[in-house]
Amino acid sequence: MDHRRIIFYWAQGADAAPDVVRRAWRAWERLNPGWEIAIFDAGDAARAFDERGIPHPPATFQGQADIFRMHELEARGGVYVDAATVPVRPLDDWLGPLAAEGFFAFHEPYRRRPIENWFIIGTPGHPILTAWMEETVRYWQTPRRQQVSRRELNRGTKGALSLRLTALRLALTGVPKAKQVLEPKDRAWSVAPDGGAARPVHPYFWPHYLFDHMLRTRPDIRALWAKMPKEASYKDLMLRHWKRDYVTMTADDLRTLTAGSRMQKLALNRLPPEPFLEALLQGRAISS
Repeated sequence: MDHRRIIFYWAQGADAAPDVVRRAWRAWERLNPGWEIAIFDAGDAARAFDERGIPHPPATFQGQADIFRMHELEARGGVYVDAATVPVRPLDDWLGPLAAEGFFAFHEPYRRRPIENWFIIGTPGHPILTAWMEETVRYWQTPRRQQVSRRELNRGTKGALSLRLTALRLALTGVPKAKQVLEPKDRAWSVAPDGGAARPVHPYFWPHYLFDHMLRTRPDIRALWAKMPKEASYKDLMLRHWKRDYVTMTADDLRTLTAGSRMQKLALNRLPPEPFLEALLQGRAISS
């Protein structure tokens, strides 16, 4: 891969990132000595919004990071990796086939989303990234709050009524501070210009739905997407999916869960026990 950059983002800056995030970054650097490590923050994102002509970026750090990763990959290329993702194998051992077409994101068929965006490979100016960025710029010309009611981005009069009732409730109580992970019934419609995008609300997974909408409305992009490698990330999420069982897991459990993976995307709110976490970060075989 020509653009050998590993891109990370932490809104408050590298020095303010949690200890496990900074340890993960060091692990990527140690395991990939021929790659540049690039860490960005909210100041970089604000400049990107100005450069792209995005007047009303999302209010959440997550939403801003969603835009910045697209921007940076489309502009300069590289590999974007979410915070608290720990490498298991060097990129050069496995990245080649996935990077061959100049764009890659994990495929998520069972959740009815065409992609995941926590790990993305991109070359500068790749048509898929450019089109996705164009959809994003269009979408954020309008100020939007996060979806907080399950039906407010549904089609028809029921969805419109739910939007009005939710607006009234929020006027009295304020926007909830807790993260709301709600999925509209028709996901592509929820962000379409002639659909849910006409409402001043965004779903949590808006980048994924914009990608879906783009595939449905851009035959040229759909044809390119058909050529992209399709691979799920289940093995690279095993520890995250089993996080509730950390307290009872043995070293054998953790070793077999991570065997054969390329990386492990951890959940910041629940980490493996420190001895296992340190072994994972140091690239040692997990042992009792």
